[in-house]
Amino acid sequence: MTISKMGVEIDGKHSYTDFGLYLADRKVTLPERRAVTATVPFMSGYYDFSGLYGEAAYDSRQLIYTFDILEDSPEEAEAVMNALTAWAMTAQESRIYDDADPDYYFVGSYTSAQYTPDSELPECGGELVLTFTAQPYRYSRTTDEGVI
Repeated sequence: MTISKMGVEIDGKHSYTDFGLYLADRKVTLPERRAVTATVPFMSGYYDFSGLYGEAAYDSRQLIYTFDILEDSPEEAEAVMNALTAWAMTAQESRIYDDADPDYYFVGSYTSAQYTPDSELPECGGELVLTFTAQPYRYSRTTDEGVI
């Protein structure tokens, strides 16, 4: 993915417009189908109850966003990194709007942050990866209907 002004919005703040950070990469995983199975004594195989109530169940998905931080001084780089991480940490079952998926939003919570200093200018910036765990569905911005 190329660096762009696209980003994510959580609780009314946007990664580019409010923090000036370019989104370097994004990864949105698909939720895995949850298998609900049971075996019965003396039976070969198993029963699959996954669709018992008409719809399969799904596990959560991961939203992983990578931002490039490049500032004029180590203090500025650390301030930006701290501000962005503090903002991400506020996500607790929050709506997460991803500019790359403009018709939908996710509902999720902050999971982790990982900072890697730049190999050429480690004192002035690096790469910050924010991870969120989200519900399996994307929700329509117009109808709030969930879809995988």
